[in-house]
Amino acid sequence: MANDPVSFVHKFDDPRDIETAGFIASQFAYGRVQQITGFLGRLFGRMGASPYAFVASGDLSRLGDLRYRFQSGPEIVRLFTVLRRIVERWGGIGAMIGHYYEGDFRRAVWAAREGLIASQKDLLFFFPRQAPASPFKRWCLYARWMVRKDDIDFGIWRFMLPSDLIVPLDANIFKIGRCLGWTQGKGQSWKTACRITEELKNFCPEDPLRYDFFLCHVVGIGAHCAGVRNPECMKGCLLHEV
Repeated sequence: MANDPVSFVHKFDDPRDIETAGFIASQFAYGRVQQITGFLGRLFGRMGASPYAFVASGDLSRLGDLRYRFQSGPEIVRLFTVLRRIVERWGGIGAMIGHYYEGDFRRAVWAAREGLIASQKDLLFFFPRQAPASPFKRWCLYARWMVRKDDIDFGIWRFMLPSDLIVPLDANIFKIGRCLGWTQGKGQSWKTACRITEELKNFCPEDPLRYDFFLCHVVGIGAHCAGVRNPECMKGCLLHEV
């Protein structure tokens, strides 16, 4: 877990900090692991002891010189300005999403965007407009952290059940799904994410994402799953009997 973005969230005990840190860590969870953790280390260092307190009343200009891949300092400051608006209006991200949630997590996020951001183009990377094909990976990762409860995930959101979650579909989970025949999809899409989640429900219908961290980190990253089953890779594959 040390090299995963969720490790930054585990530094906090207050549910408000966990929720805030979880959003920030999940939204920048793209790129190479070293890039992600390096940037998050700098970002959390600027926020101090409490991410929630920083969002609520900190000096957001302190983030203006940061940059991560596609995001410039001004965009990062705009993101935190929107987070402050969420805190002022709702108290936190979970309360906002819970207000809009009616069984469809994506639609709740889309509805929240409509109430938050006037510009049709601003902050689309973080608060996407309706796009049915998108796998919604970073938001699904955030939801997993907030809804499930175990040594990795925090279980502080009560308006969703673990069985309602959809797998955060990254390249590793996609390759594993293709290799095991869980999906015939040719690309990472919402349909593919749902298909793989349904397969995982065959093993644990009430909590299909209990396997997500293991699959991604141990099989995908650790074992370098290439997504194509062959005699050589099957010798050491932990899933060859699946």
